[in-house]
Amino acid sequence: MLERLSDYTGVIHIHTIHSGDSEAQLEDILTCAERFGVDFVIITDHNSLEYKSKEGWYDNILALVGEEVSPPEGNHYLALNIEELIEPSDSPQKTINRVREQGGLGFIEHPFFYGNHHIHPFNISPSPWKDWNVNGFTGISIFNYTSDGGERMRIYTFPIYYAFPGLDKDRPNVHTIKKWNELTSLRKTVGIGTVDAHLYRVDIGPFRAPAWPFSYYFNSIRTHILSREKLSSTTVYSAIRDGHCYISHNYLGNPKGFLFWAESSDSSAIMGDTISFKEGMKLSIYSPLGVTFRLLRNGAPITETIGNFLEYRVEEPGVYRVETYMYHRLLWKPWVFTNPIYIL
Repeated sequence: MLERLSDYTGVIHIHTIHSGDSEAQLEDILTCAERFGVDFVIITDHNSLEYKSKEGWYDNILALVGEEVSPPEGNHYLALNIEELIEPSDSPQKTINRVREQGGLGFIEHPFFYGNHHIHPFNISPSPWKDWNVNGFTGISIFNYTSDGGERMRIYTFPIYYAFPGLDKDRPNVHTIKKWNELTSLRKTVGIGTVDAHLYRVDIGPFRAPAWPFSYYFNSIRTHILSREKLSSTTVYSAIRDGHCYISHNYLGNPKGFLFWAESSDSSAIMGDTISFKEGMKLSIYSPLGVTFRLLRNGAPITETIGNFLEYRVEEPGVYRVETYMYHRLLWKPWVFTNPIYIL
């Protein structure tokens, strides 16, 4: 059955002119998506569904529209697969409930982002998630290209990272990964990757130029979905809801075809699934490129090896997931994060 799985790659969390802080239009998004071989994009404007009427196919790219519910104090929440606008609320639980009432998916976004006041005049304000006494959310964005890199940016490093965008925006916030491990130990919590793409332009004499090349976002953090169905909005949202997805940093290489699965004598599971523990059960990982594999159980590494394939005999139940690392510019950098397989 594994050979029938298709791997579709998507860019999630894109802001347009309807966000109030981005000049991007749909044409800009589609041009970049086509350039970098993206299968689907999800626009999530701040407190807006203005582009909802534009959902659909554009040649070979599927454009979907959700919302980033964005209260000013933080608690930003990605609402996907919704039809009606959700106004910001001072109650995160109320926001989560409103997404669920529409049958949507909801993801806590940049939960530990505390801003950056070192790169004036941009002066990025903090927007962390402030209330963890909530329930009903689908998951969490474990890697946000803009926030996780932006928090480390300094004015004297900006020219370097402008020229080499994968040099520093190369790893998720460690607090986010720690929280994800904690959440998955309690219940299924889907992890996705997001870019938080904005098109900013600044005046340089008589010209307006991008403050950060918009195209970079489309060759950075991807969410790959695995499905046996043809690509459609239903395919995308069903795969994400089930956790049949993994996150990659595409700047380091194209991981299409990456697989993580479990097998016993009479059953099998892929990332996101729950399966009963049985003696002789095996976990297998395949990568189209040579990497350092790190297999984790309940958030702690249990084995590590270099290559294209890893097989591991499961000795006890747990929450198992995979991280891989690529050697890039003298450092091992995170490349792929899979959703867990829950072995009970």
